[in-house]
Amino acid sequence: MTTQERANKDVIHRFIDEFVNEQNYALVDDIFTEEYTRHDPASPESESGPEPWVESMKGLHRAFPDAAVHVGELIAEGDLVSFEGTLTGTHRGAFRGIEPTGTSIEIQGNAMHRVRDGQIAETWATWDFLGLLTQLGVVEPWGSER
Repeated sequence: MTTQERANKDVIHRFIDEFVNEQNYALVDDIFTEEYTRHDPASPESESGPEPWVESMKGLHRAFPDAAVHVGELIAEGDLVSFEGTLTGTHRGAFRGIEPTGTSIEIQGNAMHRVRDGQIAETWATWDFLGLLTQLGVVEPWGSER
């Protein structure tokens, strides 16, 4: 692994640890490029600039104040850093119109980030939001009888 790939991994660790898990939104200008783009099937279209992502994270943290991403494998190659992880939290606030249930959730996800000059420029992410909705009781578990 090159020195740059190690540095890119450090950027992603900082993003997860400080921005996501510690909810330190003040880091937005340090962590993301101005033209940051996020590709996520949970969003109807790609988000441009870091602001929509910050607002999404604030909404997630209002609904799941103890939300945390636990990184499993993290791999860097060139300017790309990918990881698989687990998101945990407790549903304490409204989430996308779903009133709080007090339910503890755990979902799996994957993300790939393009790092440029020490900042995240682009993200491709998929998280198991169907699993989240199932755990919250909004969707019937797959294969259950009605």
